[in-house]
Amino acid sequence: MSPHAILAAMRDLVADRLARKPGEVTAASRLVDDLGADSLDFVDLVFAIEKRFGVKLRDDELDVLSQLDFSSPEVMRDGFLTPDVIERLLPALPALSDVADPARVTPADVFGLITVDTLCAMVARKQGARA
Repeated sequence: MSPHAILAAMRDLVADRLARKPGEVTAASRLVDDLGADSLDFVDLVFAIEKRFGVKLRDDELDVLSQLDFSSPEVMRDGFLTPDVIERLLPALPALSDVADPARVTPADVFGLITVDTLCAMVARKQGARA
């Protein structure tokens, strides 16, 4: 599937799942900050993406976010994600490398960086791995 086709299908899927008009959803739309997604929406989106694109994301980067134990000192220190966690998340969220202070990233910051384009890139990687 071409990147353009993935984006078009993803925009429609995200709009449908988040009860938005398709015109409100762009590649740069942030799921939480712009489209109002919550943690349950992320679970729903993962299943919908898997079904629509025939890929498995539950073992991918988004699942890493949902499985982080924010009470663990290996994950959080003084209210911020540890450098090891940031490093693990970078492949899925390249925007993490652009944050003002990488030592002061919160879970909310991370979820705020997930865009429609992030989801498209995950699908493209998975489809490329299948080819």
